[in-house]
Amino acid sequence: MEFGIWLPVYGGWLRTLDQPSGPDVAACLAIAQQAEALGFDFLYASENLLNCIHGPAEGVADAWSLLGAIAAKTTKVGLSGAVKPGFRSPFLVARMIDTLTRIAERRLGVNIVCGWWKEEFELSGVDYLDHAGRYDRAAAFLRDFHSLFQPPLGTLFTEGADEGGYAPFPRLPGGEAAVPSYGLDAAALPEIWISGHSERATLMAAEWGDCLFLNGMDDATLAAHIAAARQQANRFGRTLKVALNAYVIVTETAGQAEQRRRTVLSRRNPETIAFFRSVMEESGASAWAALDDEQMVDSNAGLEAGLIGSFEEVRERVAELATLGVDKLVCQFDDPMRDAGPFMKRVIRPHREAKAGVRA
Repeated sequence: MEFGIWLPVYGGWLRTLDQPSGPDVAACLAIAQQAEALGFDFLYASENLLNCIHGPAEGVADAWSLLGAIAAKTTKVGLSGAVKPGFRSPFLVARMIDTLTRIAERRLGVNIVCGWWKEEFELSGVDYLDHAGRYDRAAAFLRDFHSLFQPPLGTLFTEGADEGGYAPFPRLPGGEAAVPSYGLDAAALPEIWISGHSERATLMAAEWGDCLFLNGMDDATLAAHIAAARQQANRFGRTLKVALNAYVIVTETAGQAEQRRRTVLSRRNPETIAFFRSVMEESGASAWAALDDEQMVDSNAGLEAGLIGSFEEVRERVAELATLGVDKLVCQFDDPMRDAGPFMKRVIRPHREAKAGVRA
C-alpha cells in the first residue's frame, strides 16, 4: 500500500467552527518537505478555484502552481494533482505535465475530476453540463490527452472532429498516417487517476485510468466498488489501483481518539454544511448523495475510512483496507506537521515491515 498526504490547499479540512479557513502556501511547502523526509509515497493537491471547505468567500491555493514549487524543492516524493476537463485544454495540460516532469525528474499523477460546483464553472466561463455531459467532456479530454503523448494510428483531435473529439490524420504518399510530434516526451505520460462513485466514473477509470479515487465509505460499499471497477478493467485487459480518502485521528488510546472525533462533530458548522449540501444536490454528483451532516464535516467523507483509534487499532485497520483492495491511502490530518510523523513511525513503518516479513 502507498501512503500520501492531501495538501491543505483550502486551509483546514474540516467544516467546523474552529478551522483555519484559508490556504497557507508556506505550510504546504513545509508539509511537502517533511513528507518526503518521513518517507511518504506521494502528495496530492486538489483543484478547485473556489474554497470547497469553507465557502466561496475564502481563498484557495492553485494546485499546479503549488506542485511546481514542491517539485523544485523535493527529489523523490510522488506528486499528483487534480484537473477539471473544460477548465484547461488537453494540450495545455500535456504541456504543463511535460514541463513539470522535467522539473521534478519523476513521473507525476493527474486526477481527472469532472466537477460539481456550478458557480465555479460560471465564473470560469466554462459550460456547466449535467452529470452525463461532464463525463462525456472528461472522456473526450482523456482521449485527446493520450493522443498527444501516444498518438493512436490515424486519429487526432481537431476542430473538425466528430462527437468523440477525433478526426483522421492526413495521409502521407505511401499511405501511412502523418503522426505529428509536439515535443512531448511519451515517458512524461502521467499516472491517470479518476475520481467518482458513479457508473460512468467506474467505466472511465476502467478504460483510461491507472487508479480509481474514492471517498470514504462503509466496507461493504467499498468492496462492491472495487470489485465492479476491477471487473470492468479486466474487460479492457487492464489492471486498476484504488485510492481511498481517509481522515486520520490516531492517538495513544482509542478513548482519546474517540474524544477527538466527538469534539470534531460537536464543532461542525451547520451553515457551511447546509450550503455545500445544496451545491452538491444541484450537481447530481453521486458521491455525496446520501451523506448526513456528520459525514459532511470533512471534505470527502474521510472519517468513514475508519482510521480513528489507537496506533495499534489504526495499523489493524490499514491492513483491513489493504485486504479489501485499497492500494493507496490519501490522508488528511488536523495538523500534518504534528500528526504525520507519529503516523509514519507507528502505523506506516510497522505495516510495511509486516508486509515485507510476509513476502520474505
